[in-house]
Amino acid sequence: MSRVFLLGDPVAHSMSPAMQNAAFAALGLRHRYALFAVPAKDLPGVVRTVLRKDDVLGANVTIPHKERMAPLLDQVEDTARRIGAVNTVFKRAGALVGENTDAGGFADALAERGVELDGRRVLVLGAGGAARACVDHLIRSRAHVIVTNRTAERAERFRAAIEASLPASIGVSHSVGALSWPVRAIGDYEVVVNATALGLHGEDPLEGADLPSSTIVVDIVATAGETPLVRRARAAGCVAVDGLLMLLHQGARAFKLWTGLDAPVAAMRAALPREV
Repeated sequence: MSRVFLLGDPVAHSMSPAMQNAAFAALGLRHRYALFAVPAKDLPGVVRTVLRKDDVLGANVTIPHKERMAPLLDQVEDTARRIGAVNTVFKRAGALVGENTDAGGFADALAERGVELDGRRVLVLGAGGAARACVDHLIRSRAHVIVTNRTAERAERFRAAIEASLPASIGVSHSVGALSWPVRAIGDYEVVVNATALGLHGEDPLEGADLPSSTIVVDIVATAGETPLVRRARAAGCVAVDGLLMLLHQGARAFKLWTGLDAPVAAMRAALPREV
């Protein structure tokens, strides 16, 4: 039996084990996906002594390790290098390789809900590894992006890093900006993306801000129940894209990296705690 882990701190809330183990079972694979809580100081040792074992296929990587993983690996794929965050580790000819499936999972979730991005004004909350993945897709889809973060300096550094990482042909100098937190006026934006961890414990990152019914609200926080932001968006008549949908699609992409097989998405979807 081969193993796959979720490395992070915390990890107890994750729904990935149910989803991935259902996928393994659906294809008759004798693999097992398990949670592995890893404090930041222990991450190098875990990569060295656990992920390199012959019976380990790889790992998912979550908060706070996505931006710390790349230097510990043998190779990093172009998408993960460009974004500056690794959320999936897999093996290629015995080498540990880092990839980012968050960007693709985000894209797949929006596509499933029929969300078009070209030319749209998008507000992104957050400036961490998950936000980088979302913004990478948004800019490459020619959206006009404004980033806000609780630390203004980090939002500005984030904006500058995004501009530096993308081809000049995309015209990023006109597509990325930074805004102070908190945001109260949402009406200027057609799409709002919560790429923070706010919502994991019942927070609403846009508390106090009205949500016009024309707004598309994307919350990448995956919880067993709907987050307060998703509930409020649906009550306001907004199109809402739930974090579980992104979890499903990024997980399907990771599954293929570990196994070389197309993921049984229907089985993975059925293993989630609610319908998405």
